Amino acid sequence: MFYSPKVYWQDKWVWVPAVVALFFEVLMLVYGAIYVRASTDSVFLHYNVVFGVDLIGEWWKVLYIPLSALGIFTVNFGLSWWIYGQDKILGRFLTFVAAFLTIFLSLAFYLAVGLNI
Repeated sequence: MFYSPKVYWQDKWVWVPAVVALFFEVLMLVYGAIYVRASTDSVFLHYNVVFGVDLIGEWWKVLYIPLSALGIFTVNFGLSWWIYGQDKILGRFLTFVAAFLTIFLSLAFYLAVGLNI
């Protein structure tokens, strides 16, 4: 089942991606707190190179991106900790996937917020 937390977090292939993912998650939250403001106007939520702006909505829907990154981080690290006892490589892979997706979602959040500034 779940591996010992002390041994799990001592593995550098686990804690380094965790620190990177948490850094980008905090960066998204700080950036959102600075630049995302409540308004009655619609904001651009998605931009496509071919069609231009293709999704418009309320201002708070921009915050779905950091919340989804936090959800992916939580699920992947929970699965990683659960699987780590049976298969260390798969557990480590899940931590890298969580960090990788968090980095790309932070880039998407930066661009989505920058589209509305």
